[in-house]
Amino acid sequence: MTDPYMAQELTTFLVCPRKYEFEHVTELAGETRRNQDLFQKLLRKSICTGYSEAQSNGGDPRDAAMAALYSTWGLYAGATDHHSSQQESTEKTRAEAGIEAYFDAVGTTHLDQIEQAATVCGAPVVGPDITLTAEIQGQQVGVDVDYIMADDSRIVGVRLTDRMWINNVPNESDDEIVEEHLDQGDYEPEKVGSVIAARIAEEALSQYGSNGNGTGLMYLSVMEDTFETDGRCEAVTDRRQMGLFLADRRQTVDDAIAWMVGNIANERYSPEEVFDEQNFWDGDFQQVVENTCRYCSHAAGCQEAIRREVKFDV
Repeated sequence: MTDPYMAQELTTFLVCPRKYEFEHVTELAGETRRNQDLFQKLLRKSICTGYSEAQSNGGDPRDAAMAALYSTWGLYAGATDHHSSQQESTEKTRAEAGIEAYFDAVGTTHLDQIEQAATVCGAPVVGPDITLTAEIQGQQVGVDVDYIMADDSRIVGVRLTDRMWINNVPNESDDEIVEEHLDQGDYEPEKVGSVIAARIAEEALSQYGSNGNGTGLMYLSVMEDTFETDGRCEAVTDRRQMGLFLADRRQTVDDAIAWMVGNIANERYSPEEVFDEQNFWDGDFQQVVENTCRYCSHAAGCQEAIRREVKFDV
């Protein structure tokens, strides 16, 4: 079986097909948010370890999550680019606040539903980074979630983040984001990528559903807002069910997935060919130029970027 096309890869293609080629075909690393990515991984690992420990020995998941944070902090701090011990200390305080806020918000509810999901799914349901796979229009696709939970009506994959905007999760007011990007030619590829991830999770989890159970993806922000009081850091969580963005739009999203995978399979990476010469998306390559190219770390090796730089107006 071939590896599935992951939601993050498809999002990169939607941003720019040439960027996809650089990062997922030739495997040249692009711009990174190294410290942000490591911090996010730290939170995910700590919280998931808390749940794993609670499942194994019946302990308190909050205590186990904090213990995991402290035991891995040295590795995290050594891998980051903190400019001072003060910044490192601040980051540790933020991480503690995020984990505390998370367990204050969910209590034992998610642990109970994780245990129910383990019974329903019969597979690992606590990660981080559990890959869910599905077949959509004949294509194998996948998405990573951090844990799976279930109740009597739904099976949900949960993706943890520190803040929604870092993962480009659309707001509730963006309920027409799919039509705006895919049908009307707007350019919001990362937000649409989050909806694509939700569609893949929904389809992947449907294999465990029965009796009309629903499935879906939820993003849970551990520290959507933070503020300091008396030298301490407080955090506020947020959660966003992604079903809102899929209502009556599944066929549109499925068609987009098939369109992207078809281009990737045929090695079509020219953004001008993909965006200007194909009829699927009503936008054009100029939107990529205006929104993405100026920040792209691959510009020095990108033939489209070079061609624009040396073009003469006569």
